[in-house]
Amino acid sequence: MTLSCMCFGLFIWMAAASLATIQATPYVLYTKINGSETITCECPDHSCQEVFWYRYLERTKTLQFLLYCNSAGRERHGENLSATRFKGLVSSGQRVVYTLRITGLQENEIGFYSCMFKTKNTMPVGYYIMPGVNPPTVQPPTVKTKTPKKTCNCKPPMSPKGCEQSVLWPGIGALLLLAITLAGTLYYFSRLPKKCRHRFTKTNQLR
Repeated sequence: MTLSCMCFGLFIWMAAASLATIQATPYVLYTKINGSETITCECPDHSCQEVFWYRYLERTKTLQFLLYCNSAGRERHGENLSATRFKGLVSSGQRVVYTLRITGLQENEIGFYSCMFKTKNTMPVGYYIMPGVNPPTVQPPTVKTKTPKKTCNCKPPMSPKGCEQSVLWPGIGALLLLAITLAGTLYYFSRLPKKCRHRFTKTNQLR
């Protein structure tokens, strides 16, 4: 049994064991035909010494082993895959980062691309690569403009009750003034002596 067959068998077993751990949404990459993409898988520590790259092709509904790579830079490609199109790279620092460079992407290679670590029972988020597909256009959000409210400076019409009051009070004032004048006149005549009242009455009769 060749190394590629052993790697593929191990890859299938690990894929079945770790499918339940996929929770996050993969990154979507829109690529031109014959374009290239670089995808990465990060390990939080130095325990990830080996990685398996794979893809799930959407059109054929097939799972395909792409590349095996270890921390020493050793590579093994899957069957019928060009080593010039699929290149692996590893870099180590505080964490180990595995990189896969894919060139010459075609429309029939639309699918999900990701990796799995041999010593970790986890599967990274992964990438959904779509060669030849245009990204969706995002429409700008519509902004609602508030229409200004019209303000009326006119005074409200006077109620009939108010009109009655405005006419009634001057009339009452005039009646009070007339009553006071009449009362004063009567009081004046009541204080005059009887002779004066008789002369005043007679003089008025002669006129």
